[in-house]
Amino acid sequence: MSTKQEFWDNVSKYREMGMDPLRWVAGCAVKVDLDTVVYPSLHNLKPSLKQMGISLGERVDADIFPLTENGPVITRRIYNPSNPEIDLDDLKKINPKRAISLLQVFQKNAEKQEKFQALLNTLYTSISKSDVHFAVGKGHSIITGFPDAEFALFDFISYEEGRSDGWCLSNNDTIQIIDPTADPSSEQQTNVAISNSLNDLISLGCYEELKVSPVVDAPNEEIQNNISKNMKTFSNKYGMELLPSESPQRGKLLIGATLFGTLRKEPPTKLDLLDTGMQILVTRPFGDLAPINVFLSCVADETFLQELEKTGYSLNDVQNAKDSVISTMNQPNLKVAEIINKYLPEFGSSFDINEHVLATGDLSGPGIMIFKEHANNAGVDISLDNLPLRYPEFVKYATENFLMDNATAGTNGAVAVIASPNIISNISSELKSTGYDPHIIGTILGKGNGTVKISKDVNDMIASDILLNQLTIGDE
Repeated sequence: MSTKQEFWDNVSKYREMGMDPLRWVAGCAVKVDLDTVVYPSLHNLKPSLKQMGISLGERVDADIFPLTENGPVITRRIYNPSNPEIDLDDLKKINPKRAISLLQVFQKNAEKQEKFQALLNTLYTSISKSDVHFAVGKGHSIITGFPDAEFALFDFISYEEGRSDGWCLSNNDTIQIIDPTADPSSEQQTNVAISNSLNDLISLGCYEELKVSPVVDAPNEEIQNNISKNMKTFSNKYGMELLPSESPQRGKLLIGATLFGTLRKEPPTKLDLLDTGMQILVTRPFGDLAPINVFLSCVADETFLQELEKTGYSLNDVQNAKDSVISTMNQPNLKVAEIINKYLPEFGSSFDINEHVLATGDLSGPGIMIFKEHANNAGVDISLDNLPLRYPEFVKYATENFLMDNATAGTNGAVAVIASPNIISNISSELKSTGYDPHIIGTILGKGNGTVKISKDVNDMIASDILLNQLTIGDE
């Protein structure tokens, strides 16, 4: 069977499940727009939620909370956000201190900020009637094309106050598909989904006592069972505990997980300590999603393939690149976490800028725009002098043909590390010895107003003017 025929056969299979893989492909399940919908809604709701006893965490890679003697108790509950029927006595019994949330919203409720805000307000007002007080440490909002597929999933976290000897870290992420040329219940789809959620913990040096709470939904029992089996295989392979977890049961494909882990060091979140001369390292070249998008565009539309061939590349070339990046996405970056962990202070100890990693970041979703966010939050100016791409030819093609707003993004992507030059040198050597391809890509210029200086090459990597306008682009 030809590549194109196989591709269209899989497209038909996905469409029978109620999905269009040409729309949902490549990375996280399509998110509700953060800048125009989610963040304004949360900003507006924060005061009223606070009065209800519900606080919203800052924008972070993972939620971080104290590790106490008996550890956290995780309790999952799934509600209908448009008409939440909350068992108030049940919620009082759970008595959570924190929660990780996943909200799947019908497209019409996600497009307008007012509608999304109203949905959140209905949901949290109903929850608040239980009179339990908790913090939403990490939230994830995604879009569905089906009104009956909406759900609000909460992994409620309960723990007793007391002596702490470390931190618990938690994160949730989901995908619908990473490669529409593969079967939805294939191991690679599941492996990428778990690894992607885990990567935010890994970027903080967390790799111990990992627990996986699956978020799995599917159009039939066979696919759901196969994905669940894949989850078990992956967890066993990497020594993770698989937690029994309720499914949304909406009948639409969704693969993801809430991950929990233990960190008995201090997490590298010290943006306030960043200063002149510190270096920025990435664990490997980035831009992994570009070959996937280029490949899919070329098999779906002959015009794209013809344009690609004019650049000297064939469909076989981009297919090989696609297969290569997906193979990388299949592997959790546990060695990266171990190396970062070595350069963190012991729990309860202070950071030393000459001994410790101060800040990190997962490039998966934002790509290089994570450095703009870090620069703003740290109040420093940054120079990015070297932008290593896994497949620069396909990143450029994806950008020139507006296939991606930001072709530096990935899934289960590269991790950034910021520290003094001596620490960066040591980490680079250790990463190389474990098979990674680290690159020093920039420096901290000093205290400033969040400027990120970058070469004009970025125009071959980012198509979005909104993103480009946030950077200071040079002439070279």
